[in-house]
Amino acid sequence: MKKAVRIALPVCIAILAGVSLSLAGKKGIPAPPPPVLCGCACPDGSFVITHAPSADQCPAVCEQACNNTM
Repeated sequence: MKKAVRIALPVCIAILAGVSLSLAGKKGIPAPPPPVLCGCACPDGSFVITHAPSADQCPAVCEQACNNTM
């Protein structure tokens, strides 16, 4: 029994190490960048915080968010 454990334990460790290394070596699809947080000052004096896909799109998203709050 002890001989079987002496043989099986290193084999299991080698298999687990191989699986771990192979999974660590795979490169998946990178996550998309997080949306940009936009602070919007609405014409009615309210302030809305919303997200936009990029900083360039903040004015359009703010306009839509302000129209939805009225």
